[in-house]
Amino acid sequence: MADLSDLSRAEAGLAALACTAYDARSTRPIWLQIYDRLAQAIEGAVVTPGSRLPGEVQLADMFQVNRVTMRRALALLQSEGKLQARKGVGIFVRQVPRAFVIRNDMRFADSLIDCDAEVTSRTLRLERACPSPEAARLFDLEPTDRVIVLHRMRLLDGAPIYFTRKELPAHRFPEFEKIYQIGQSVSAVYNAAGIPWFRRAETRVSGGFAQPDEAEILCLNENTPVQYVTAINRAPDGTAIEFNRGCWPMTGVEFVFQSPIE
Repeated sequence: MADLSDLSRAEAGLAALACTAYDARSTRPIWLQIYDRLAQAIEGAVVTPGSRLPGEVQLADMFQVNRVTMRRALALLQSEGKLQARKGVGIFVRQVPRAFVIRNDMRFADSLIDCDAEVTSRTLRLERACPSPEAARLFDLEPTDRVIVLHRMRLLDGAPIYFTRKELPAHRFPEFEKIYQIGQSVSAVYNAAGIPWFRRAETRVSGGFAQPDEAEILCLNENTPVQYVTAINRAPDGTAIEFNRGCWPMTGVEFVFQSPIE
């Protein structure tokens, strides 16, 4: 997270851009001229990746416009992924995307390349419920059968970067809750069920916009661009044991697909 010195540098750089007179409105709307200047500041590293911008009111005063005009410029930059709003915290310049290796023999924490931040997990919800249509087809379940549903968040140095919803066939893991409670580890549940290793059999990546619940969890504004990663894990005998749908901020990660090391 940006400190006060980062914010001061951002203010100084933006103030220099704000003092230039605007072109005529007939040439380009004022809010788009502000967008141009903020985009220039981002691309030219006048404001550094990860730094926090001054607040909306302060920016509006700095650029001598009303809040509605400033909000339009900021909204366009957010929709393009150049800025990221964290609810209750502020607006930040996009981070340099972190490389995340997708390989069927790597753990989450090991998949973040050159990451010197502390990777932690937080369990948001664990319950037994009816399967989603995708999970019912994958596990060959009836709509009235039960699955283990695990909602979990990953954090880097305390900041949320990833939210996932896992579904696992309940009949395959009758003691899931008891074992998971010990170390918050799905791999430990697998081992206890006689599954010493698993492979990621399928990975699909798609784009979209954060839904209200996802935005709340990841501290984003609604409709912030995100990436969805859907994955299927299979046991050594080929049976499906996990259906996983994760959500990442669009500019937070760059996926690297690798074959397992022989």
